[in-house]
Amino acid sequence: MFWKFDLHSSSHIDTLLEREDVTLKELMDEEDVLQECKAQNRKLIEFLLKAECLEDLVSFIIEEPPQDMDEKIRY
Repeated sequence: MFWKFDLHSSSHIDTLLEREDVTLKELMDEEDVLQECKAQNRKLIEFLLKAECLEDLVSFIIEEPPQDMDEKIRY
């Protein structure tokens, strides 16, 4: 009875990372992406360390988003 619960469920981020066509924006839309980074999710960190992801992350930081963009995406 006590052991019937599966406490080691995989996160939705792990499921996304198993897809080959996952994008950085899809991952950034997930609510638990920051917690997964803090927990040192190996798959997530390896994905974020790809050159194209690092370039996108830097551009998100240094470039001002357009004013007409949806507020959720802007921030």
